[in-house]
Amino acid sequence: MRSSVAAFLLQGGLGVAALNASTALQAEENRDAVVAVVVPSLPALAPVPSLPFLTPDSEFQGVEPPEWVRQATGTVFMGLQDLEGIEAAAAAGVTVLHTGGPSMYYPLRRDDPASGVPEEEKAMIRKGIAKAKGLGMRVILGISPYAPVEYVRRHPDWLLHGTDDPSVREKVNLDLTLPENIGLRSLPLNTPWGDYAIDCLTEIMRDFGVDGFSFDGCYHAAINFSPWERAQYPRETGREVPKKADLSDVDYRIYLLWAHEKLEQWYRRLGERLKQENPAAAICTWTTNAGRYGHFLTIPGVMSARMNRLIDNPVQEWWLDEGNLGSTVVPWFGAAYVRAAAGGRVGSSEPYLMSHGNPYSTASFPPHEVTVRCLGAMTHGSFTPVAGIGKDSPVLDTLRAIQKRKPWFTDLKQEPWAAMLVSERTREFFAWMNVMERFLAPVLGIYRACLEEHLPLTLLTEVDLRPEVLKKHRVLILPNAVCLSDAQCALIRDYVREGGGLVASSETSLADELGRPRADFALRDLFGVSRAGDLSKPVEFNDPYWTQRMTVGDFRWGGGDLEDSLLVDDARLNKLVPGRQATFKGPMMRTVPIPGPMKRAMIYFPQSSRDAFPCATIGRQGKGRVVYLAAGIDAANFSYSWPYQRVLLARAIRWAADAPCPVEVQAPMCVQATLWTQTRPGGGGGENRIVHLFNGLNTTADHGLQESEVPLREEVVPIHGITLRVPDGPAVAKAWAEPGHTPLTVRMEGTASIVEVPPVGVHLAVILENGPQP
Repeated sequence: MRSSVAAFLLQGGLGVAALNASTALQAEENRDAVVAVVVPSLPALAPVPSLPFLTPDSEFQGVEPPEWVRQATGTVFMGLQDLEGIEAAAAAGVTVLHTGGPSMYYPLRRDDPASGVPEEEKAMIRKGIAKAKGLGMRVILGISPYAPVEYVRRHPDWLLHGTDDPSVREKVNLDLTLPENIGLRSLPLNTPWGDYAIDCLTEIMRDFGVDGFSFDGCYHAAINFSPWERAQYPRETGREVPKKADLSDVDYRIYLLWAHEKLEQWYRRLGERLKQENPAAAICTWTTNAGRYGHFLTIPGVMSARMNRLIDNPVQEWWLDEGNLGSTVVPWFGAAYVRAAAGGRVGSSEPYLMSHGNPYSTASFPPHEVTVRCLGAMTHGSFTPVAGIGKDSPVLDTLRAIQKRKPWFTDLKQEPWAAMLVSERTREFFAWMNVMERFLAPVLGIYRACLEEHLPLTLLTEVDLRPEVLKKHRVLILPNAVCLSDAQCALIRDYVREGGGLVASSETSLADELGRPRADFALRDLFGVSRAGDLSKPVEFNDPYWTQRMTVGDFRWGGGDLEDSLLVDDARLNKLVPGRQATFKGPMMRTVPIPGPMKRAMIYFPQSSRDAFPCATIGRQGKGRVVYLAAGIDAANFSYSWPYQRVLLARAIRWAADAPCPVEVQAPMCVQATLWTQTRPGGGGGENRIVHLFNGLNTTADHGLQESEVPLREEVVPIHGITLRVPDGPAVAKAWAEPGHTPLTVRMEGTASIVEVPPVGVHLAVILENGPQP
């Protein structure tokens, strides 16, 4: 059978005769036979341009935040004049005050001791800082990114030129103190202004004894035609500044990577300089690329995702209004992603206490919703700094609830099992014209499936695509991760063949790291399929392509259609789809099989057509397992879902992992569970497992018009009957629930430890202490 298929392909069957020689030796699943296939290579892309001015993701190193940042579960935004509010916040467990600070000044005090912050303002700032410090708080000053007026006037060639207009430099003669002109003072940080700003911030830290800074700004522009940058960019790269910000232009993509790199360099220099002044100094500033829905849609971006690793605590504005899809999984994904973008260290989501976003309103915002949002975000790994604090503010109750749980929200590491790549290059260089459809929906569909199926999931970025990171996880998920380099593909291939699992979908690996389309999947040898169509040239991502990509039809997995039923052999799936045929609406890649161990796992019938074709493959590759979904079931599970899709995705992930979850959570789908480890306190060594359980039930969900739904919870319905099952490893010797330190009974079922969980109101942490290894 396999030999005849190979012969057919070599004769040009289905247009796949141009397969790469990497498919030359593919083992059968029974490993008793080997099919030898010798085929011509695919047309090669032009070599990736040499970009020596960029730090490769594989070499990028983040910073380690100081201990006080790692413990900062209680952070408030508050003015330094509110001394009573500062006292109330401290009493509720707040350890970090994030407050407004002075503007940067000119000249530096080292050059003119009479310069600096005006005396009256200085006295007020010092009084508030002294109050906070006296109560054991750390203080972060929010600093305006605008350069002083007189400094700007001295350097007209450094002004940001958003268009190629040399007359911009004359605007330094305007009144730069007026609101309509103040933006002219946002000088690019890759000019000498960046060095001056670092010097000025260092002086402010020294003069006021603060612990860190934030900036509502300090990003880069989409493009800059200033005389300074016109000279700097070719000098550093050997390339000319592109004519416009156009993401369809590879030259502009390279320029954008350079702009990202220059901003990263500035933040790295700032952090190093501040730590020379104060070894415990921290940058705790606003990020625009770490999980907020609106920021995902901001194309081109004004900072890289990996720059979050150079911020000790990146803070995102976390909106749950209708415009930011607050009633979906989007906010919870955003809370998890800010931690992932920061390298699994510390990230924060400030919950905006808005009842609606259009118009923006805080009217009748329920106090209970504050607690729900904060504990939900913290369940997913994000700290939650809050505003709106006053002496009698209901937010104080939320801070107290967080304080009760602080020991189980700090010093955590996600327990590895499944990992999902959130591909920044795919967002910027492939999906930029429709971020939701082509990037976010697949990612969110996987996240939703894992959330509802209680599968532990760690989010990764390109920086995490390293052998030492991947080998910790049982399965890697690539939800339409289109833009992958040859080196990243080789890494993934090695990971699978050494025993790792892989679940991939749609156009994964169909473009390189610059978004340049390939003729076929770089990982086609793992997928067991080739792209249908002309492989003599790269695929064209044009309007006809996008039109044909979205389909409506039916899956079928009954009768003799399949070569392997592993993907669909599930009792729950049979109950949901007893006829073994289900409607699908979403993205679809048309593919054809190639020789090897992968087998047809599902068939697709387009609407009003009998032209059926395979839409999923499954099989073993080396020591690992692979599921490839040509059908964008992951995207559909968010954008147009049926319950069977969740079950299929969970089935694929579990099968590819080839190992049970470390802790199996049996709970209703409204319960969100995350799994962590924490070094056992007391210095005795070892680790405890912590299972955070969050009750996401909204008792008024789906009662209003869908497009304006916002979660505004006023009550909680406790969830009963939750069970934790630890299937392998040492038995659980002790279990308890927090807050309250409630002892829990552990019983054994064979080698599995079973823990019955008490009712979960909004949030509960269950701590599992293992006994000795058997």
